[in-house]
Amino acid sequence: MITAMADTDSSLNEYERQRRANIERNNALIRDLELAGLSAGLGRVTPSQPANKRPAQKARPAAKKAKTVKKEERPVPRRTSARLAGLQAESEAVRIKTEEDYTAALEKAKAERQRVGGDIKFEDIAPEALASLWRFDDGATDQEEEKVIAGNIVQLRKDLSTMTLFEKFEPNDIKITPDRIYNIGFHPSSSKRLVLAGDKIGHLGVWDVDQVSHEDEEEFPQLYLFKVHARTLSSFTFAPSVSEKVYTSSYDGSIRSVDFKTGVSSEIYYGKLGGEPDAISEIHFADQNLMYFSTLEGEVGRLDLRTPKDITKYRLHEKKIGGFSLHPRAPHMCATASLDRSMQLWDFRTIKKTRSHELQAKNLTRYDSRLSISCTSWNSDGGIVCNGYDDTINIFNLKDSATWSESFKAPAELTPSSTIRHNCQTGRWVTILRARWQQNPLDQIQKFVIGNMNRYMDVYTADGIQLARLGNADLVSAVPAACQFHPTKNWIVGGTASGKVCLYV
Repeated sequence: MITAMADTDSSLNEYERQRRANIERNNALIRDLELAGLSAGLGRVTPSQPANKRPAQKARPAAKKAKTVKKEERPVPRRTSARLAGLQAESEAVRIKTEEDYTAALEKAKAERQRVGGDIKFEDIAPEALASLWRFDDGATDQEEEKVIAGNIVQLRKDLSTMTLFEKFEPNDIKITPDRIYNIGFHPSSSKRLVLAGDKIGHLGVWDVDQVSHEDEEEFPQLYLFKVHARTLSSFTFAPSVSEKVYTSSYDGSIRSVDFKTGVSSEIYYGKLGGEPDAISEIHFADQNLMYFSTLEGEVGRLDLRTPKDITKYRLHEKKIGGFSLHPRAPHMCATASLDRSMQLWDFRTIKKTRSHELQAKNLTRYDSRLSISCTSWNSDGGIVCNGYDDTINIFNLKDSATWSESFKAPAELTPSSTIRHNCQTGRWVTILRARWQQNPLDQIQKFVIGNMNRYMDVYTADGIQLARLGNADLVSAVPAACQFHPTKNWIVGGTASGKVCLYV
């Protein structure tokens, strides 16, 4: 019995010695790791931690970049880690400094998103540069216009199929805005090619197509950049008879004018709703002084520039109005496209009050879709085009709509005269596709353009006949989601999510 107990004690002592030896080795290993981390700093390369070196690459010549008159960097607040920087965690001063820096960065980012009321003077752009930008040859005549008017659809298709990208600069060289382009278009002048674009963070970019800037004996596109709004610049338009001013709208709730002759941007209107900006989705002129605008709250507003404080709003939808259009020959008629999956027509000659005592225009008729409708556009012949997330483009032939009287009874529901299958699933990073008519085609053929998710731009007639598919797989590397015709000439421009421009002439 005594021998058995001695054997048991001996085995326990051996087990205990082994366990304690293991604990000591583990503690020593932990101490070594902690000392290495404190002396070298986590993430740094030490002799015991060789770097994975990449093979050396040959130096490539820097790609030619577009020179902009003004460029702004967006603040991106980030927390900094004292541990990753190799600093001691117990340093209270370091912790306080880190928190102060992060808070300051957040405040700066917030300030960048604050709307600036009143006038904005673009002092960083030289007056002579603005004068050059807005110098037009008003007496110029375009003999090609006479030839185009006599053309037909067969000749037009041939002409469009031969259109090519602007040759002097590639799209990657023409970065007109620093962020994603939401809308794009031309100045209405036919004597000077000016492209304008609005982006996601409130910039208005202008490209003087036929001018160049020089730096280090190199040529760059002549670009101008104006920081007009604090949030997305949702649309822009020109007054019918004032070509030197462009009017812009934004999700920051404001409408502004930009006078390129003086270099001053003035606030025309600002709307709030419950303490937040009443985001504006689109603006259009009914005449020289009367402007209409739509909001993301389902309203359309009327603004007289002569008395800008007198605003009238009409409740047309319960959900977001993504865009609207006025009849070019009967501007009292309005078409709206909404998140509620409907496109509806309204007559502003007849106004009534809803049960909630809100004003509402007379509802004429509607078209209901399976999914939300992104946009609607009315051409000078009375035709309407709309598209949305059901992957269709619908065209409505309403040629007699300009003559409808106040008592006219339209059909309760509209039926498309043509329907085109078209992929409109843009996702998160591409601007929503919107079909846009040419406003006043000199060739008298009604046609519209819409972006294509395969990096093309498609052109169709009012009968749904495809005239062209414009693109270049080698040079166009992104979807030109925002696109538009020149109001009269057959020039087409598209803008991408990277702020770059594709111009076909």
